[in-house]
Amino acid sequence: MSSEFFPLESLKALISHHIAVLERYDVQSDKEFSLIYFDFGQYKEDIEIKKTVQTVFRDCDIIFEVVNGDYIILLPKTNWQFSFNLLKELQDFLGKGKEVKDTIVTYPDDGKSAEEIINALKKIVLENHNIELKFM
Repeated sequence: MSSEFFPLESLKALISHHIAVLERYDVQSDKEFSLIYFDFGQYKEDIEIKKTVQTVFRDCDIIFEVVNGDYIILLPKTNWQFSFNLLKELQDFLGKGKEVKDTIVTYPDDGKSAEEIINALKKIVLENHNIELKFM
């Protein structure tokens, strides 16, 4: 199954909405989600590879395409460990080598609001990929 693409401009609003839904309806143990920054490296322009990567995600996952061609993916009800395993598999698929660059932030560990989560993601992407995300 594949997920939906949303405009990057809606990232903050969708994170805020997702937090509100979690706070209202979910039991304490399920109140988590992850954001992954996925760097396509040399495959940024390869549409076939991107289509293949998209099939990995669930219908409830949301993909945002960043201006440079990379993805930010919101994974509902997904903890850091599952996100890390998914990121490792994707990087292995692209042949990026053994080192997995941790570009994952989770709610509520890395922030309690959309702004905090996005700022944490910006920081980790800058540290691990030397890419400055310019939105929000």
